[in-house]
Amino acid sequence: MAKDMVDLPLIGREATVVADTIDTEERTIEVVWTTGATVQRYRWEGWDVVDYDEELEVSSRAVRLDRLNGGAPFLDSHRSWGLNTVIGSVVPGSVRISGGQGTAKIRLTQAADAAPIVQRILERTINKVSVGYRVHEYQITKKDGERDHYRAVDWEPYEISAVAMPADPGATIRSEGGTVNRFACVLNRQDVTAAAAASQKGTQMSKKTEPAAGQEQGRTAPEGELQTREAPAAPPAGAPVATGQTAVADTDAVRSEERARITEINRLCARHGLDDAFRDDLVARGVSLELARKDVLDKLEAADPMNERSFEPRPAEARGNGQTEEQYRDALVNALMHRHNPGVIELTTDGREFRGMTLLEIARDALGRRGVNTRGMSKMELSAAAFQMRSAGYHSTSDFPEILANVANKTLRDAYASTQRTFMAWARRSTIVDFKPVNRVQLGGAPDLSKVLESGEFKYGTMGEGKETYALATYGKILGVTRQAIINDDLNAFTRIPAAFGASAADLESDIVYGILIDNTAMADGVALFHANHGNLGTAAVINETSLAAAEKAFSKQKGLEGRLISIRPRFLIVPTGQRWVEARKQVASTTPSNTSDVNAFAGTYDIVGEPRLIPSSGQDPWFLAADPSRVDTVEYAYLDGQEGVYTETRMGFEVDGMEIKARHDFAAKAIDHRGLYKNPGAAPA
Repeated sequence: MAKDMVDLPLIGREATVVADTIDTEERTIEVVWTTGATVQRYRWEGWDVVDYDEELEVSSRAVRLDRLNGGAPFLDSHRSWGLNTVIGSVVPGSVRISGGQGTAKIRLTQAADAAPIVQRILERTINKVSVGYRVHEYQITKKDGERDHYRAVDWEPYEISAVAMPADPGATIRSEGGTVNRFACVLNRQDVTAAAAASQKGTQMSKKTEPAAGQEQGRTAPEGELQTREAPAAPPAGAPVATGQTAVADTDAVRSEERARITEINRLCARHGLDDAFRDDLVARGVSLELARKDVLDKLEAADPMNERSFEPRPAEARGNGQTEEQYRDALVNALMHRHNPGVIELTTDGREFRGMTLLEIARDALGRRGVNTRGMSKMELSAAAFQMRSAGYHSTSDFPEILANVANKTLRDAYASTQRTFMAWARRSTIVDFKPVNRVQLGGAPDLSKVLESGEFKYGTMGEGKETYALATYGKILGVTRQAIINDDLNAFTRIPAAFGASAADLESDIVYGILIDNTAMADGVALFHANHGNLGTAAVINETSLAAAEKAFSKQKGLEGRLISIRPRFLIVPTGQRWVEARKQVASTTPSNTSDVNAFAGTYDIVGEPRLIPSSGQDPWFLAADPSRVDTVEYAYLDGQEGVYTETRMGFEVDGMEIKARHDFAAKAIDHRGLYKNPGAAPA
């Protein structure tokens, strides 16, 4: 099977809002963002238009969901160049693939500048959406007399947009200014049949590429549109007319020269950030490359007579080996992560190019990629230029700070995710949209049903309620990385130290949640969480059959706010590590007793959670029981909506001569209802 590599733009497809899923209070909608249906597409290859049928494989192995499931943006009409075009985001974890369909839930923003658009969506005036995606790999099948069949077997949705009218299936999503972001795509082609090969061999030019009389030649059509060209002008009267192979050769030579001229003009204009109208004018007027270069210089001089231009880096410009900026940075991050932890991080093909390079060598490579001549620079000058090229007299930014920031962020997030947090098994997770105090309502049980006599009336009942209030808090630290760390090749500054930050953020969550059980703070009624008045504080004892039976009885005597008994049972046995852990294991272990007195009455009854934070500094080790949080409220922990987990930001150092990395974490926890929790102070083992 032949394999090619081409650059393709971001592609769009129509998506639909699922009927009756608009929730105006929660400001959410649900969409079917793909069904994988086959659609006809076309793309431009040089002078030829390639028509093909595209089908998306909709399966967990074919679709990369990390970007979408991580809270991808919900945009206004695919406009991705401004923050004010973001009108919502995909709810993390809501993306699903089932039955050949991809679905997701969208949460709309409450920002004032997006209110008119959001209102139209909520009132169903706007009910169409479109998904933008990138294809990493196609499997191509060619059949005689039919269009090529492109099956996307590795693709990635990038964003979802609200649109007035869904994009044509063949339309591409464009970035600002009309330039198209391109991405590498692998094309796996099956061998063409012998009959098809024979028929193609005898055809010098397909009907699609044959120029039509009266059409304009020399103008390049925008990406994604069919291009028409004017046939060559007729020769003067009396001039000899080329025939046969000579005419074909002359035509091919002219086309080759014209393609080279257009390609160079496109490259010049893209490199200097010139607009599409100026580029198309150069192409349409047929100016030579020499005159085109002069016009480009004149345009730049007119736009900036003081010669103080500041050009932003071109994020999608390809290197000589076809790497984009994103691929280049990913390769360097992979090489550094492999160097940090070779036993866990596998070196990719792109990352192998940078294997074993020091931080200073990577800095030199990143500067050279931007056209900076580093010859003669001292190590200190080189590290300063890598952090911010302006310090070396240049007016652009280096890739180097972003590469190091990505390494630091990845190690921090990995350490955060891998640090054990035992409370997640028995506490309930939530999200909060801002930092204002929130009220969590405790609903009582439903009122008792009363007998209704024949022809009698049904009477209204009420439900009691209580509430607990808490608010998010922000925690954070700043890590400064100096230029000396680059010179000393101190990779630990970007790996082990951020990893320690990530583990610290996860430990902070455990400290806060288990601090609720240890500190036994007062509830909204003014009574401590574990108190005789709440009926959830037992007599000090070890974990045995008698003390567990007393705890079960305490749970069964709990009443709702309306004073009626509620039926809840403990599910989790939460103990300090050590002696209590041993006692708990013995009580829930399944055994084969020889008589009834040896039966483990609570075998398999509880899920045991061992937590070292519950070991007190002095006195006996306590132990706790918790009900299922889906049955009754216990402890609730919350993150800021859209910022679940630790979050990092970077900037060029001001106080630090280098780079600063800030780790920020928004988190809170609160006991919501005492009825689902029980404490025994614990006693010394017999």
